[in-house]
Amino acid sequence: MSSFNIFAKHIAGAKRGLTINLLFHQRGNKSSLKVENTTIVAIEEQKRFGKFETPKNIAEFIAKWAIRKGDDLILEPCVGSGILLSEAIQQLKRFHASNEAFKNVYGVDIDSVAVRRVVEKLELDQSMSSNIICMDFLRTIPNKEIPLVDVILCNPPYTRHHYLEKDYKREIAKEIEEKSGLELSRQSSIYVHFLIHASRFLKEKGRMAFILPSNFLDVNYGVALKNFLIDNFRIAAIILFSKAETLFLNVLTTTCIVLLEKKKNKNGGVRFFKLSLSSLSPQNLLSVTKNPRLLVNKSWGTMNEIRQTSLDPVKKWNCYFEPQIEAAKGLIPLGTIAKVKRGIATGANSFFTLSNDEIQNFGIERRFLKSVLVRARNAPFLDFNSEDFQKLQDKGKKVWLVSSDLSKDALYDTNLLRYIKRGETKGLHRRYLTSSRQPWYSSEKRNSSPIIFTYMSRKQPRFISNEAKILVLNTFHFVYPEEKVIKTRMQLKAFLACLNSNQTFSLLKQVGRIYSGGLLKVEPRELERLPVTDFASLVKSDIEALANLFEQLCLVIRMGSCDREIRKEIDRIACR
Repeated sequence: MSSFNIFAKHIAGAKRGLTINLLFHQRGNKSSLKVENTTIVAIEEQKRFGKFETPKNIAEFIAKWAIRKGDDLILEPCVGSGILLSEAIQQLKRFHASNEAFKNVYGVDIDSVAVRRVVEKLELDQSMSSNIICMDFLRTIPNKEIPLVDVILCNPPYTRHHYLEKDYKREIAKEIEEKSGLELSRQSSIYVHFLIHASRFLKEKGRMAFILPSNFLDVNYGVALKNFLIDNFRIAAIILFSKAETLFLNVLTTTCIVLLEKKKNKNGGVRFFKLSLSSLSPQNLLSVTKNPRLLVNKSWGTMNEIRQTSLDPVKKWNCYFEPQIEAAKGLIPLGTIAKVKRGIATGANSFFTLSNDEIQNFGIERRFLKSVLVRARNAPFLDFNSEDFQKLQDKGKKVWLVSSDLSKDALYDTNLLRYIKRGETKGLHRRYLTSSRQPWYSSEKRNSSPIIFTYMSRKQPRFISNEAKILVLNTFHFVYPEEKVIKTRMQLKAFLACLNSNQTFSLLKQVGRIYSGGLLKVEPRELERLPVTDFASLVKSDIEALANLFEQLCLVIRMGSCDREIRKEIDRIACR
């Protein structure tokens, strides 16, 4: 059994049957190994195994940043296709290193096929190929299989915790915790263990570059990792690329590059870059990280610098990539003047949401129906009224929520009871959400809210005026303003204007999570932390002006016209 298959045993539910064809060709008097299937793991399994090849331009950039001398000892803990090792060797050549210096390059991979392929690809002789080790990196011991090194370059596996077998996950976590003194969440992805373990191999003043999913910046299990980075490194930079760009094909997670130096002096600034990958060559990337002033008047991106001693590991670090405007005067958490609740989760949308035609076909009585918005795309504007609801009905959209708290006995001889029994024949009552409700065909209790929010958005999220007083499913959040604060219709419109401002959009990116492709997701508690305009600071004339601007904004969006100037004026009033 290959080492890769040994590792595969630790991946819960890993599929088998993918054949790796190894073909040997003669090259002079030397055999050449060719891997016919260069993708070791099928695309549908990439997420399960977490193996994604590093783009060449990124590999070149991090090799140039990390390797500073021709005699640096270099380690790649997850060799994969060998691109990082290849770029490391190229960087050594730039320093006119001797052939002997290439023996300073070490690599580890659990996949024996990958190791053999890399040795062949890099045309390593016997003395050098012995440095490419086939084993589980998390089992390696410093100064045993591998010496302490000056440079570590790594694109670790992104395998999520629930894909790892429990025994393996528990064993690895215990070892890492004992060596590091950290207490790691059992939800930690394996890349967290890779980074912490790799640090044990790095010399003082050494450099380490890791390509990581950016979710560690925001999720709870990332707190321990951020603490570890703050305490053990000078964090030189964290680089995010444009949300519309992805480093890896078929990966939704946004990726970042973390540049670290093992130094005792950690009082410097951490540079948080947001860059456009398509606009930057490896040399430009290197120049920008050294001299951020090159970003001035460029379309390459932005940089925000925060003192390392000021970093809060509990805080979501995505906010550090934006100008720190959350502390601006006149802003208070949304949760102090409004309550946010997730939209209704049915557990079986096809059963609980129906169109007019379906209601007619099943004959379900009107008293068991409530109007509902099922999808965010069904409310594309900043206001939703009864006419919009009627248009959805006319288009045959699902607009009715089926629900009842009555027992089956109380529903005797109703069409709803017959419909419920139909659902039970499909096993809908045994689903996770439905089985936890009594009766299972009831829905979560929610009142309609004056404002609804599209909690997942690729473009600008929408705070929508719910004029139709409609319920929403969990593609939205309900927002209930405090009546003692938002007392009048005019105040509500002014509040909606502020919520749909450019400033709010920037702040949403700080409290929420951004995924690859620019998908912004904001959970209810995160939304309640959103800094918003304090209405107590607004005079009557400001409220009137903002209410009028919201009406204009609704109109131009319905017309498909440009709303830039209106939003600018909203920002001017709300932010002063």
